[in-house]
Amino acid sequence: MHMKPLFFAVGLAVASPVFSQAPGGAPGGAPAVPAEVSAEINAKFKDTDERNGYVLGAMIAEDMVNRVRRSGYDAPDAAIAKGFEEWVTGKSKLSTNELRAVFSSMQAEVSRKNEEKRAAEATKNLKEGEDFLAANRTKDGVVSLPSGLQYKVLKAGEGQVKPKAEDTVVCHYRGTLLDGKEFDSSYTRGEPAKFGLNRVIKGWTEGLQLMTVGSKYQFFIPAGLAYGPNGSPPRIPPNSTLQFEVELVGIDDKAAKPAAAAPAGGQPVVTSDIIKVPSKAELEKGAKIEVIKATDVDRLQKEKEAQQKKD
Repeated sequence: MHMKPLFFAVGLAVASPVFSQAPGGAPGGAPAVPAEVSAEINAKFKDTDERNGYVLGAMIAEDMVNRVRRSGYDAPDAAIAKGFEEWVTGKSKLSTNELRAVFSSMQAEVSRKNEEKRAAEATKNLKEGEDFLAANRTKDGVVSLPSGLQYKVLKAGEGQVKPKAEDTVVCHYRGTLLDGKEFDSSYTRGEPAKFGLNRVIKGWTEGLQLMTVGSKYQFFIPAGLAYGPNGSPPRIPPNSTLQFEVELVGIDDKAAKPAAAAPAGGQPVVTSDIIKVPSKAELEKGAKIEVIKATDVDRLQKEKEAQQKKD
């Protein structure tokens, strides 16, 4: 059977997931073990070709209709089915050029509606964020900065070192929308995140420079210091005010600063605190992050050497 090319499929469904992994298929891309087709199913068709063709059509239709709905196109299922059938059988009411013209008009209309919806959502979220921050700044412990960033100290770190904008930091964090919905969390992933402080949203760049290693802050970040009117689809809507709980685990400045020169004894001079971060396995067993003061390093090294001599 000759089938005309479905040009509009390029914009809606390049590849169908039902073909890449059928329900019940083996994980990891391995082919599923073929299932026996029951006699009851076969009895519904005159032969295998009809049965297989019907199934292919149904699978294409399922995927196509789902994609159409998600893309915002609105049309009755019966009309979609009729258009599909008549195009496949060569009985289409419209030529290829006519189809293209109608589809272009549909795309423009859907794009307009989506933009109107996005703009309305952005306006609503911006107002909700402004109201939230106005009320939040009056709460105990909340500090408001000129930029609009607000923070609250949940735990003060014992160290004195604070990161600079060009530093790479190691953090544990949890981010939520104003309704409490979590959109990201290093705790869920089971390990802290490491990133350049000048490569994240403005609220983080400003806020983390206030923290000392070992401290934990709560940040309230207005949309202008977060992801702005575009948001970060699909998890963060446009103009969202964000809440973060951030724990500064350490500052990784090895790449930015050369190692200190070693003294005559061969040991390098330690001029800043050392952050000892347990492995994931150790953390699961209850191990804690340790901050070793620079003034204690020499003492600990001497105690270790004395113990080695005894052994």
